[in-house]
Amino acid sequence: MERNSEFYRPREKDQAFHPMPGCPEACQWWFHDGIFTNGFCLQLMYYITHSKASIWFHVCDSDGNFTKLMPVFHTTAVVASTETCDVRIGDNRMHGKFPRYELHFRSDDTGADLVYECLTQGFMEPPDGVFLGREQCPATPIYVSYICRPRCRITGKLVIGGKEIPVNGEGYADHQWKNAGIGEFQFHFWNWGKIYLPKHTIVWQDAQLSQSFGYQRAKWLWALKGEKLIEYLKNADMYVKLDDLEIEPESGVTYPRKMVLMIDERKIKGTATYKVKRLIHNFPIGPGQQFGLRRYFCYLSDCHSEFEIEGEKIVADSREIIDIGL
Repeated sequence: MERNSEFYRPREKDQAFHPMPGCPEACQWWFHDGIFTNGFCLQLMYYITHSKASIWFHVCDSDGNFTKLMPVFHTTAVVASTETCDVRIGDNRMHGKFPRYELHFRSDDTGADLVYECLTQGFMEPPDGVFLGREQCPATPIYVSYICRPRCRITGKLVIGGKEIPVNGEGYADHQWKNAGIGEFQFHFWNWGKIYLPKHTIVWQDAQLSQSFGYQRAKWLWALKGEKLIEYLKNADMYVKLDDLEIEPESGVTYPRKMVLMIDERKIKGTATYKVKRLIHNFPIGPGQQFGLRRYFCYLSDCHSEFEIEGEKIVADSREIIDIGL
């Protein structure tokens, strides 16, 4: 039986600001990444809590030089729609309706003006996007959402030190909210990635949930063919092998420089091998080992894929961004 892709398609309201009254530790964010044809890669995130807002702007050029900014704003600088994706933080704005969204950011002589045009449908956990816990009455003490725009064409410009750099490429976006603070992590560890194949898009996450969720194992797998969602699995027959291990000197955390994703599902079978090209992020998260997580790593990786998807054999090479929390 085919998936009913319309069940998983987000509404405009799901991309909008999500009020959570009575949850003083709640937070939410709109995350974007991009890999461009000129060798640059980007992460741009708009982040809001009840006490502050911030914008996370990280760019890496083709030579490995980084530009990293994270300006912080008082909540009085935030104006956000609860009906559509339209968020202003100071003079910076993110807005749009499916399939086209604009992002504008400036801090002194650095920033970006970008258009994300969705190449696929978005997806979410029905009925409201909350995929861990429950927001509908009765709500659970912790719940977490995930509204995804998995593959977008990106055009526009970066501005680095006053220099305008035209860019085009592809990238990913999501909107998440949770009713607990940043210290209440939902994961004991996670591995997350995506694969942009010529006719297919795969997004996946392999995670051990936190003590709050009973240390359950979760393996999410989402796959699209062209524009349409063809698979949505919460506990896929999917496995991740971490290899070429190194020790991060500041924390002592052992992290991989190679990752092999193995999928053995009815519609999708095969492997994707990620090899680190550049370490984009490496920083501490959370209050140490209390919640399991100690370090966040983000890689720009070379990815070699060998899959059979709905009977079609696919061999491809791509460049992907992957995240690991350990």
